[in-house]
This record gives sequence, structure tokens and C-alpha cells, in this order.
Amino acid sequence: MTSTQPNSKYITINDVRIRYLDWGTEGLPPLVCLHGHTGQAHIWDEFAEAMRDSYHVYALDQRGHGESGYASDGYARDRFVEDLAAFVDAIGLDRFTLAGLSMGGWHSMLYTADHPDRVERIVMVDIGPEPSETAKAGASGRPATPMEFPSLDSAFDWMRSSNPWASDKRLMQDARDKMKQTSDGNWTWKADPRLFNTPLPDMSDSSLISRYWSALETIPCPILEVRGADSPLVSDEILDRMKAAAGDLTAIDIPDAGHVVTVDKPAEFVEATRSFLKVKG
Repeated sequence: MTSTQPNSKYITINDVRIRYLDWGTEGLPPLVCLHGHTGQAHIWDEFAEAMRDSYHVYALDQRGHGESGYASDGYARDRFVEDLAAFVDAIGLDRFTLAGLSMGGWHSMLYTADHPDRVERIVMVDIGPEPSETAKAGASGRPATPMEFPSLDSAFDWMRSSNPWASDKRLMQDARDKMKQTSDGNWTWKADPRLFNTPLPDMSDSSLISRYWSALETIPCPILEVRGADSPLVSDEILDRMKAAAGDLTAIDIPDAGHVVTVDKPAEFVEATRSFLKVKG
């Protein structure tokens, strides 16, 4: 957990009100952080606090997530990438570093392929251009996400059932950041209900997968891939193909972590990224 708090700010881009966490500090190199599907910006809290003496960190609630508005024009990958492009232009970022977890990593690849002169380096967290066969098989058998819980504790229990890695304190904080209480006293997700219980096309759409591989092949900046060692999403075979495709890609695994590495093992994630981001311990 963090001892300092960011400034919560809002900006309207592409007709969506976007909330972002501004960790300062003015004049330092910018670092933009993008969460995963149905996630929210506070997954980066420990990372942002550790980096704020070396970077001016911005963590976004992407459209339809967290405290940002729902999007009438939907959630196709290009809409998210357009939001990222509009955001960095609106706040005046010329060159910057990207950190993207899961879905945020897809957006990072697509944006950087289109704007190779703008991105200094990328931290991609537990994501690749396509999922492993194990991950695809697991996704098809995953039970539906409940949309309402009688209490925050019951939401925490449901989250714990699929996450044995995060501490109780950190997982409960993630539940608070992801959820809101309704007028009848129950708890539901802050993210747009349209984002739940619908298969992500990125897991199977050959055209999207091809775009990610093509993007990776053209990205000129250094990339660090951080995998959760217990996550099946990016297999060794996929990682080897990523290293062959990218010009400059290194990888590191975080033991005893699943997919959302920044929540499961925040301190270990910070240490794993320090050298790549040139931040002293």
C-alpha cells in the first residue's frame, strides 16, 4: 500500500470523461500506465509511488472503467488507442514511457506501432500478441462473473477464489477500487456491465492477433515483458516468438504471481522493473 496519494483529475477526450491519477512530479520524464480489462488505475499505486521520484506518472482509468465514463461508441481496441493518443496530446506529452498490463499492453503495442517516435520504452505486464493454448482452453471454461454482491466482503471472497497470490490487504483494496455500492446496499462493479461475460475477441480473432504481431515487429523501442510465473497467458513458446519478432525485448518472471502482477506482488514488480526504467533502489 502507498503512503502518498495522487491527484485525481478528469479530462474529456473523444466524448468520454476520463479520470486519471497524476502522481507528479512536474519536469520529470512522463510514464503513462494502462490497466487491464475491467480493471482500474489504482493497480499501479505501489509502482507509481516507487517511480515518482524519477518519472511523472499518469495512471488512467480507461473508457468504461473505474471512475471514467461509459462509452456510447463502444470498446473496440482502436477506440482505446484513440483515447490514449488524444490524452497524451491533450496534456502535452511529446515522448514518454508506457506501462500496460494485459489489455493495456495491447493498447501500448498498437499505439507505439502508429507513433514510434513518441514512446521511449514499454513495460508489458503478462500479455502477448496471442494467448497460449492453455489460456484459451481455460477461458472457455471460466464461470460467469457475478454482477452483484450483498457485501464488499462477499465480493472479496469471490475475488480470492481465483487469486491465491495477493495479500488480504491488497486484494481488499483492489475490491474497493473496482466496486461501488448501489442504492439498495448491494455492491457492483464500477466498469461498464457491457465489458463483463463477453469473450474478448483478442483471444481468438486472427485479424486482431495478426495486428499485435505486426505491431510488435515494427516497434523500435526497448520492451520489458513481466510475466506472473503462475499465469498461463504468455507461454514460453509465445515469449520466444515475441523475442524473435521484437527488435529489443527482454523478459522477467515474478514468482508466486498470477495475471495482475502489480496487485499480486507489487514490491517484487517494482524491483523487477527498476533496472529497465533506470530507477535506483
